[in-house]
Amino acid sequence: MASPILRDTIKKLKARRALLQKQVKGPLAELAQIEEDLIALGAGASSRGAGGRPRARPPRGANQAAILRAIRNGATEPAVIAEKTGLAPASVTASVTSYLNQQKLVTRGPNGLTLTKGGREKLAALEAAKRG
Repeated sequence: MASPILRDTIKKLKARRALLQKQVKGPLAELAQIEEDLIALGAGASSRGAGGRPRARPPRGANQAAILRAIRNGATEPAVIAEKTGLAPASVTASVTSYLNQQKLVTRGPNGLTLTKGGREKLAALEAAKRG
């Protein structure tokens, strides 16, 4: 049987591990999402693929998915969305304006941009199409 000091040390280490796992879960998930967005948008270490050929265009809907995902994950202004996604600020602003006024995918509230029900459904459809 383990000594009381050993049991106490194990208990403290497990509690600390659980706390650290909880703290890094969000940033790790966001990092994975950013990497996925960059790949989907065709951004990588180089703008050229194998053999020096230009890379293929990002899949249809990749920019829209990246913008909607950034809003879902807390980006509330076009400048922040552009920074998180790596897209051109002018492109993000034009897209957000369209999503607000024409497509009704986003709404602007007191805390900035949020997805509407339609925006959440559109993002889910884009993510499902990407998977399969």
